[in-house]
Parts: sequence; structure tokens; C-alpha cells
Amino acid sequence: MRGLVLALALAAPAHAQNGLVERGLSELWAADDEAGRRRASEDILRGGGEFYSVYARLRSGRPYESDVATGLVEESRKGLDGRRYEYVFLVPEDYDPARRYRVCVYLHGGVNRPEPWEKGEDWWRRFDRFDAAPQISVFPSAWRASPWWRRGQIENLKGILDRVKRDYNVDENRVYLFGVSDGGTGVFYHAFEAPTPWAAFFAFIGHPSVLQSPATGADGAIFPENLAGAALYVVNGERDRLYPADRVRAFVDAYRAKGADIVFRAMPGGHNTRWWNGERDALEAFMQAHPREPYPDRIAWRTDSPERSPRNRWLVVEELAPGVDSGRVEVSRDGNDFDARTEGVRRYRLLLSPEAVDFARPIRIVTNGAVSFEGRIEPSAATLLLWAAVDDDRAMLFGADAPVEVETPPRPATPGTERDIRELRLEGEGE
Repeated sequence: MRGLVLALALAAPAHAQNGLVERGLSELWAADDEAGRRRASEDILRGGGEFYSVYARLRSGRPYESDVATGLVEESRKGLDGRRYEYVFLVPEDYDPARRYRVCVYLHGGVNRPEPWEKGEDWWRRFDRFDAAPQISVFPSAWRASPWWRRGQIENLKGILDRVKRDYNVDENRVYLFGVSDGGTGVFYHAFEAPTPWAAFFAFIGHPSVLQSPATGADGAIFPENLAGAALYVVNGERDRLYPADRVRAFVDAYRAKGADIVFRAMPGGHNTRWWNGERDALEAFMQAHPREPYPDRIAWRTDSPERSPRNRWLVVEELAPGVDSGRVEVSRDGNDFDARTEGVRRYRLLLSPEAVDFARPIRIVTNGAVSFEGRIEPSAATLLLWAAVDDDRAMLFGADAPVEVETPPRPATPGTERDIRELRLEGEGE
């Protein structure tokens, strides 16, 4: 399949890559945000950009310069929620634009701080721990009004990743999320709510039950089944006064039962990370063993809000059935054949990539045992650019999409997964 895609791209007519298309691609790669990438996409389409030519250019990615900042870089950004978010990132001093770098994002603890962090303040101790790492290390900030488990932080982390990718050659399939204490709890939240950009999750001395407390104010419900297929490395202290390992273990077991790939380490000691250096080789091995798979053959997603949390990679839940609290879609793919099971969902959408399907052959989608669609779907530059604007991700590109209306009567969403986690949380009451 990949050989066919490249052959078609190489055979694409040269005249499609005219000045307007080239200008649009340059503007798309230089844009600060999704809105800017959408505007640039209009130039590419007006210039007659043909699908396979544009696909090949996007897949190759933007050109990177060697004259960029290295070492510790301090910046800030304004989120869609109007808040100013400070962040810093570390770039290897010997950065080589010809090489793709993994990215590790680290969420700090202590998010109950009343005011945002200011430039120059040290919200992550021991930056030297990461100085020699062959990666780009990112340190965002959170505080009481914008903790890690809010929608604004999902948008913030995505915006920071977009900014890093704009200037630095990032390996999009090796972007990892780490967190300590409140940051560890935040890692669980992003795994539950917004897994698409992440290859694996590292939750240290946190506790997912915090997300279930009304006092925490987490945006959205928590669905353990959303961890199916996710890779997590979880560490807790045996004598941690806040989140002892024995209380977290029950949650880990429940997530494994839902299909998560989890390493769980109970460390001697309390609420600290003194074990980190000794665990470095194991963490490195876990990252090496768990790149992101952008087009898995099986995928599922449950959401209580298609507006806030609709998507897992190539699956988008667009509308719930009336009267349900949440809805779920599970899809398996065998070549061009898709078999979906839904619960509480009225409409969903499949995103189709040339890396996963053969657009020269018919595509068949079955939903709840009934054929929803069967026939050819032509890839289009418009769809390709739409999702490229959303994702800014050369390793995950979609040439077409297939919206599906669920015709069979949807079953009401069951509260089982929420009940499972509530029963576990009883063991941690008072934490």
C-alpha cells in the first residue's frame, strides 16, 4: 500500500505544484495555529493542488532550519480560553534538523497554586535531569484556575506541541506524556480524554480517583474503557501518604481488564521521585517499545460530550442518541472492511488514510450488523488539508472520511464503566 501511494505521488502532474500551491504549503507550515493552517489550505486548493502531490509534500513535512534556539527556551502562549500559559522547553545543544526527535512533555505537581507561573520561575525542579536526553523536553504550567484536567489544558498542550513542531523536526509517533503528583493525575486525564497525539503515558505518584471527586472539577466523565490499547507506565510509592501504591493497584488492574497495556511499579518510599534515576533505563525501554500507531486495526471511544471529547485517532463520535449520558463506538478494520458496534451513538465518522485503506477498491462499513456504506470513496485534497490543519501531524494524514448515521436503534449507554470506577474509588475515600 505504501509503495502504491509513493508511486502515485511521484507520478502526480508537476503543473499542480504551482506558485500558489507552494505559497500555501509554506504558509501552512509557518502558521501559528489551526486557523492559520486552514487559511493556508485555501491557497493550496485554489492553486489546484492534486491529492497525491499534496499528500506526498505533507508526508515529507516542512523544511527545517539549523539556525534555531537550543538549550532552555522560555515562551508563553494565549489559549483559546483567553488565559496566558507559560512554558519552557529544552532542545539538545547539538540539535540536527535532519534528525527526527522524540518529544517528552512533563506535567508538574502542585496545581493548587492560586496564580499562574511567571517567566523565570522554576515550576519543574531538576532541569539537569533532562539536559543530556536525546529528545525535546517540554514543561507546561498549570494552576488552580487551569489544572491539568480541564479542557483548556488539552488545547494548551496541543498548541505547545504545534509550536515545537513548527521549528523543530519532531517524530510525531514518539511524543510521550509524563506527570508527577497532580501531573501524574493529569496524565490519566489526558489518556482518558485526548489520547490522539500521544504514544504512551507515564503517571508518577498520582491517582486517577482524584478525577472522580466533584471537588476536583474535572471536565467530563472518566471512562476506563477508553484506555483499551493505551500504553501506560505507572509508579507509586509504597508509603506515599497521599496515594499509596496499594490503593492505586486496584485501578491499574481494572484498566488492564479493559485492555490497557500497563507497567505498574510500587516503589519503596513516599510521595517523591527519588527512584527516577534508577528507573531511567526501564523508562527508556518502554518508550522504545511503544511508538504511537496512528492507524490501529481496532479502535474504540466513549464520550459524554462529542463537542469536548469526540475523537480517538481515526474514529470521531459526532452525535449521541437522545436521552443517553454517553455513547461508544468500537470499530475493527480488515483491509477496506470496517465492522462497527455502537452504543448510544447516532452519528460517527471514520477518517481514512492511504496508509490504511486502498482507495482504488470499494470500502465497506457495517454498523451493528447492517451495511452502512459500500462503494468507492475518492480521496480529496480538501479533506486531506482539513485534517492536516487540525492535527499538524505528517505521520497521521487522512485523505477521505466516511460519516455514518446509525440506523439501527441504539442501545442506551450503560453506566457499568462509571460504576466500576466508583466502586474502586470507595477504597480511596478521604485521600
